[in-house]
Amino acid sequence: MIFLPRGKPVRQKVNPARINLPEAMGKLRTGTFTGYLHFEAPQGAGVILFQKGQLISSIFIDNDESERLIAYDAIAKIFEISILGGAVLNIFSLSADLVLGVHALLHGRYLQKHQDLSCFDVRTQLDQIRDDGLTVCLRIYTDDQTTLIFYDQGYALGFFHEGKTELETSADISTSVARLPGAKLDLLEIRDSDEIVLADLMGSANLGPIWQRTRKLLLEERHKREETAMRSQDQNQEQRRQRTLSTFKIIAGNHIGKFGVTQVEKAFLVVGADLRVEEMEKFYVDLQRLARLVAGQPKILTMIEEMKKKFNDQ
Repeated sequence: MIFLPRGKPVRQKVNPARINLPEAMGKLRTGTFTGYLHFEAPQGAGVILFQKGQLISSIFIDNDESERLIAYDAIAKIFEISILGGAVLNIFSLSADLVLGVHALLHGRYLQKHQDLSCFDVRTQLDQIRDDGLTVCLRIYTDDQTTLIFYDQGYALGFFHEGKTELETSADISTSVARLPGAKLDLLEIRDSDEIVLADLMGSANLGPIWQRTRKLLLEERHKREETAMRSQDQNQEQRRQRTLSTFKIIAGNHIGKFGVTQVEKAFLVVGADLRVEEMEKFYVDLQRLARLVAGQPKILTMIEEMKKKFNDQ
């Protein structure tokens, strides 16, 4: 997951598989949107940042944090998880300055990571930030809530709280995320906003071809998987048919001898690989008729009943 406070909600719990993302992002560009798109999926999470209609950053991190993609690689991955289904998109607006802070956080360098606040010396860490004059972001979070605290050369700039669009200068201790059960802390060294070089990723490239190429590749992969599954299913069905035939031949041989084996092979020709019920019933009827040439009805019925039992038990 990528833990960020929610800004002002624009759209929530959207299924991105149902929309054309390049077109939707084009509308955000035209509307000079400032904020972020947050994608969550079984494969991982992605964030796309907009500032005044410009797509200034994108990042994707998989669930075990072994894969970290940025820029167009991240966009392609976000498109992929969206097309595959199972992803959820939330869109939040922020101020232009706060977007820069989130940008700095997403591209920051970890100094502390996933620290359990119940056993972490926060006071000592804050003293170190002040004494060393660090420019950092302190992220305090649970699964449901996140707060960011930005520091510039050791001095606190402000708080990014849930539901806000601007940095706040104070925090309500009674609603502090740090007081919640299971709260954790990350500390990331970040660049000053004046040092961040921004590029408009939508201005530099058309995202439509990336979307179409990703869709094409995923559809081809899905088609290959379906073909492989169908071949495997056909093979399994044919193997089951052959096992059934072999079993029936043994049963017929035990009851009515070699003639019975031959008649099983002949009657079983009506049975396809999927062993349909109506085909099996026709096989039993045909075999009874053929077997009357060499055996009495009681023996034939005993043989048929044994065949049905073996077939139903397999």
